[in-house]
Amino acid sequence: MDKPAFFAAVAEILEIDPTGLTGEEKVREIGNWDSLSVISFVAMVDSDLGHIVDGEKLKDAVTLNDLAAVAGL
Repeated sequence: MDKPAFFAAVAEILEIDPTGLTGEEKVREIGNWDSLSVISFVAMVDSDLGHIVDGEKLKDAVTLNDLAAVAGL
């Protein structure tokens, strides 16, 4: 999965339009980033990328690029 596809997948979780996402957007400011979104994100990373999410890194993630790094991209 490349970053644009990753951003589209995260946008789907956040229920936002992925058009124009650059990676610098702050996750908590652009969508519905709540406990259910976190669970969906962890599940997506595991199933689509085969990567185990580090909880501490996820907690510290601020931007979409940070989430991409947490996902191993």
